[in-house]
Amino acid sequence: MLMYSLLAPSGCDPLKLVSCLFLLGLLLCAVPQPAVALLMDANAFNDQGILRQSKGDLDGAIESYREALKLQPDFEEARYNLGVALQAKGDLDGAVEQFRAAIRLRPDDANAHGNLGNALNSKGDVDGAIEEYRTALRLQPDSPLIHYNLAIALKAKGDLDGAIEEYRTVIRLQPDDANAQNNLGIALQRKGDMDGAIRHYREAVRLNPEKVNARYNLGVALQTKNDLDAAITEYRSVLLLQPEHSGAHNNLGIALQAKGDLPGAVEQFRIAVRLKPDHVGAHYNLANALQEQGDLDGAIAEYREALRLDPKHANAHLNLGAALQAKGDLDGAIAMYRNLLTMEPGRARARYNLGVALQAKGDLDGAIEQYRVLVNVRQDYASGYFALGQALAQKGSRDEAIQAFRKYLALEQDTPVTHQRLEQARARLKELEG
Repeated sequence: MLMYSLLAPSGCDPLKLVSCLFLLGLLLCAVPQPAVALLMDANAFNDQGILRQSKGDLDGAIESYREALKLQPDFEEARYNLGVALQAKGDLDGAVEQFRAAIRLRPDDANAHGNLGNALNSKGDVDGAIEEYRTALRLQPDSPLIHYNLAIALKAKGDLDGAIEEYRTVIRLQPDDANAQNNLGIALQRKGDMDGAIRHYREAVRLNPEKVNARYNLGVALQTKNDLDAAITEYRSVLLLQPEHSGAHNNLGIALQAKGDLPGAVEQFRIAVRLKPDHVGAHYNLANALQEQGDLDGAIAEYREALRLDPKHANAHLNLGAALQAKGDLDGAIAMYRNLLTMEPGRARARYNLGVALQAKGDLDGAIEQYRVLVNVRQDYASGYFALGQALAQKGSRDEAIQAFRKYLALEQDTPVTHQRLEQARARLKELEG
């Protein structure tokens, strides 16, 4: 059985800062400087920091805010702005310290609580972030940005219901927020509400037709619903916007293969691995497509590459074993199946294939042992009883073979796929019982 790797939805959009700078409402402009420099007070240094930060000079801005605080340590606006600048520099500890200091000076500053939440979230302190976002919302309940960031933190905690509620609030307050629509779609998809997810992905795309991750997520959701034509359309739209999106190439390949377009699928998988050589799923999917095309050598090479990148990729072990077995490399196939069974002793297909390979090698006792283990672990695995019956009959164990064939006939459903084997089992059983 060939198995495929469908990429999960892409992650949430980055955190939105609640506010960039706490501006004092002064209009700053360039004016001629007198020959003698004027002494600057704390407000002037704070304004200078704002101007420097607006020009991208974070180091200069930080220096100016610190000068302001030397002159006036209880200057809340300067502490807040220093926190924002430090956070932008990546100094999260410094930012947390300044936001906490600003909050001590002005406990009702919703922006300070919100940005402290952002800094804590970036540090991995999700519980602390949630607490700060909730405090900020008590002070400013209609802030869509704070609700948005709270939703991200709740999702990170695994509270999908809470995150969904917050994203819905963001959309109520700000209906044209494509990011919230997309992230609500992701949360609903994780909850299993695929129709709801598709609805919000579509709205995100309507609001921002060039939003790549919303189109990609819409493609994944449609593919999950088996609406392959619509999924293909979305993946192609993603690739028009971002031709080097390896995930879209990979998933487009899966959809094309499911539609029966093997050459198209192989082409997309090859592009995916060229764009991202360490993309395990794309190598694995390319191998599956090549194996389905009959290119066993190409498939074997791709399975080996997938296993080089991820030595514990169970399905690659299984399918590489099958490809090697089809090539006549029984020893190689047996090694792959044994490797997989070391990792997953209950993997029925690997156990069955190992028995078949051992039997083909002439190791009848080894094959019977594997079939016995298989039907003991999976008593509903009909093919295991058929194979066991065949091997036992070949060994001359008539009574045990009869029991195995009877069990097989009791379990197997008569379908176009199984009908011939059922007829073989009935004929063999009649022969043994006669």
